Amino acid sequence: MGGFFSTASSNVHSDLYAELEKTRIERQLAIAQLLEQRRRAYKFAEEREKLNWSASGGGLMMVFCAVSSYHHKNILHLLPVFPTLTYLGYKAHYCYGNKANTIRDVADKLLHDNVDLMSPAPISVQDVRNRMVELKETSREEEMFL
Repeated sequence: MGGFFSTASSNVHSDLYAELEKTRIERQLAIAQLLEQRRRAYKFAEEREKLNWSASGGGLMMVFCAVSSYHHKNILHLLPVFPTLTYLGYKAHYCYGNKANTIRDVADKLLHDNVDLMSPAPISVQDVRNRMVELKETSREEEMFL
């Protein structure tokens, strides 16, 4: 092959290809990071919008509970206030506090400490056979009851 117009590949071409590949990978990583940041920002915006509705509904419910408790002279009417305050406090901490960072830190720690637990174990042929036997026994028991 080759001929008069063909040239042998040189180190210049391989260096150029390596540099282009490195640039392409860096750009892909940058785009992936930007997309992840955009997804998180959208999620926080969505949670903040939900919080506005949850807080107004929860506040209105707490007012009704307080009025009902006063009107009926029964303190048990205030029981729904405590779980509602807990829920709204958690959501407010998630939307405006550092709860997302805490969750991310715990997830990173779990991922680094328990790598073996995060990856699924391979399924053996014997596991599949045992599961098939269990399913047959279960179907027989169901047929007996029908």
